[in-house]
Amino acid sequence: MGHTTPKTRKQEQQSSQDQDNQKSDGSSSSSSSSSSSSSSSSSSSSNSKKSKPSFKLSRTNTLLIAAVFSGYLFHSLILRPNDLSLGDVPVLLGIVSAPSVNPTSFVPYTIVEREQVSSTAFIITVEPFDPLHRLMGGNENEKEKKKKKNARNVNKLRNELQEAWHHGLWCVEIKQPQLQVARDYTPLPPPVGEEKEEMVRGRLRFLIRKMEGGEVSSYLSKLKVGDKVELRGPHLGFDVARRLGYLESSSSGGKEQGRVVFLAGGTGIAPALQVARRLYGPVYEKGNGKKEEEWKEIEDMPAIPPKMTIVWANRFREDCPDCEDLEALRKRGYLPSSLNAKHTAGGGIMPYLQDIKAHHPEQFNYACTVDTEKKFIDAKTILDAVVSTTPHPKSSSSSSTTFLTKSTTNPSCPLHSSSALINVSDRQDHEARCKCASPANGKNLLMVSGPDGFIARFAGPKAWSEGLERQGHVAGVVDELMRKGKVNKEEWMVLKL
Repeated sequence: MGHTTPKTRKQEQQSSQDQDNQKSDGSSSSSSSSSSSSSSSSSSSSNSKKSKPSFKLSRTNTLLIAAVFSGYLFHSLILRPNDLSLGDVPVLLGIVSAPSVNPTSFVPYTIVEREQVSSTAFIITVEPFDPLHRLMGGNENEKEKKKKKNARNVNKLRNELQEAWHHGLWCVEIKQPQLQVARDYTPLPPPVGEEKEEMVRGRLRFLIRKMEGGEVSSYLSKLKVGDKVELRGPHLGFDVARRLGYLESSSSGGKEQGRVVFLAGGTGIAPALQVARRLYGPVYEKGNGKKEEEWKEIEDMPAIPPKMTIVWANRFREDCPDCEDLEALRKRGYLPSSLNAKHTAGGGIMPYLQDIKAHHPEQFNYACTVDTEKKFIDAKTILDAVVSTTPHPKSSSSSSTTFLTKSTTNPSCPLHSSSALINVSDRQDHEARCKCASPANGKNLLMVSGPDGFIARFAGPKAWSEGLERQGHVAGVVDELMRKGKVNKEEWMVLKL
């Protein structure tokens, strides 16, 4: 068998190269006519490629990104590992705005205040989360810059909250991130005198009681000022104003308003205060302008608001200091203990109640019961509360609680018919429309809010159907009073919250 010498291999390589050159020459000769045009095209293409600006980060931008990312790492890994996340980096860099509260996804809020109101209950105040402000350690200049940059986002937030406060009853979900569970919490009205400011800032307050075994309440009890919580909402609840004939009476003056008795157990006082705020104000709305001064009180507020009595049940006196029971209030003719009475020192819930009573002494009453003092809500308490809302309350001995004149109610009307209310869910109620032939007189509302056992005892349990919690039939103490004719079931609707 022969082998190839180096000389022969070299000759073969040369021959192969010659053949390639010939092929190349052949193709170039066959396209000689387009060669010159392609050459010029190639030249212009080359020039255009050279003229394209190459993307380069400036030294300033590079240093800015490095500083932000380094600050994020230092803040997240060393200072507060649970405070910021990688998802906040685009917001820190100004690429996107911080998300605003919405009913479909959870968004971050920051705890800015925390008040311990009793040994088991506390109030947290939150506002929209601003990662840049947090990263800069609360620098006011940076905070103001960020506020201006996210003005559009803030306006969207204001609109969401404005609609919710205008509606009256609403809640948001707060998430426990480790267990990925969420619970509904009802925001408290803003502190007295701070309503407009809180609306502008988008702040929310929640009364929370730490419950043994409560996943979300236990989680929230461990958080401090500066920590982050995730909210989803708002979710609108029952339309109280329309059921009371509130809107119709304010516009036409020809229809009678209903009255409200609200039985609140523990933190169930929060929705009671929401109803009171909707009835007595102030509730603000913003015009089409952009200036803060254009915020104004809503116009559909009647000159004389409906009567309302809240009975608030607590386990301990520390939750409701200086709050009388309903019997003491009745003996005094449902008037304030003193026209010059000072508000309870400190915070908590009492200042809200005292302020409403001070501004509406004829229309609003509140009383408390305390378990440890052997005082509880019973049938007599409910009757006293019902009588306290009549035009001239005297005594609960009278079996008649009738005030409104009879009006025609469509049995299928979800706003004014108790039978239709059985299958109604509060999450869908804001979409309900009156089905009565003519605008009905307002209905009296007996509302119950609190733990499930509290609601079941006085009004019967709620019922689950098709994935929604619905009102169900009225039972318990209230049903017994209606069966005995002590409370007129044709005029009083029961709402379980």
